Amino acid sequence: MFKKIVKFAAVAALIAGLSACDDSDTKQPTVPKPAPKPTAAQPAAQPEKPAPLPGLSVSLQQGKLTFELPSGFSDQTENSGIINDHTSTIQRFLNGKSRQSAVSSEVIPPAGMKLNGSDKMLSELMQSMLTELSGRYKQIEKTKEENFTVGKQKFRRLDTEQSVNGQKVVSTIVLTVFNKRVITLQMLSPAKELEVHQALVQRIVDTLTVK
Repeated sequence: MFKKIVKFAAVAALIAGLSACDDSDTKQPTVPKPAPKPTAAQPAAQPEKPAPLPGLSVSLQQGKLTFELPSGFSDQTENSGIINDHTSTIQRFLNGKSRQSAVSSEVIPPAGMKLNGSDKMLSELMQSMLTELSGRYKQIEKTKEENFTVGKQKFRRLDTEQSVNGQKVVSTIVLTVFNKRVITLQMLSPAKELEVHQALVQRIVDTLTVK
């Protein structure tokens, strides 16, 4: 039932492949200077948490679904050889410094296929996508799967670890049914940068809006 529609979404996920990372680090670590000891008359001030840098706004479905990517990402859709048509729309975003990739896809189902935003439908779609990706990625392992909502809109999240071109990466896929379309977002990061990946996912989830 879901094979055709999941195939398009899986292709979008595969487009999110990362360029090879150089594991060597030639930079010498900087040793921070010790902080001055506070005196009894002047207690040490608590450092303020820096505000996040302005990110890249992404719009889907003519602005009805939007989110923000962290600073450093750029739209590379035109440079990726992606050909969009009336059945699917794919956007690709890259951060060359952090070796991270984010891809969004909007897929219209085949004629006669009825979609809804129920937990069961989202679970079946995500399981079908995982099955499709398992045949393409090597050593894919599910690490987390859960539902969340933004307003009244339900989303399904899947976290995995796998190998892409011999490189271990962590992946998060967010899926929903919106305006009779399957909307997917996939984020990929090098496995050794798990905290950076989690920050990317959190930035998207925190800024996700549905109108």
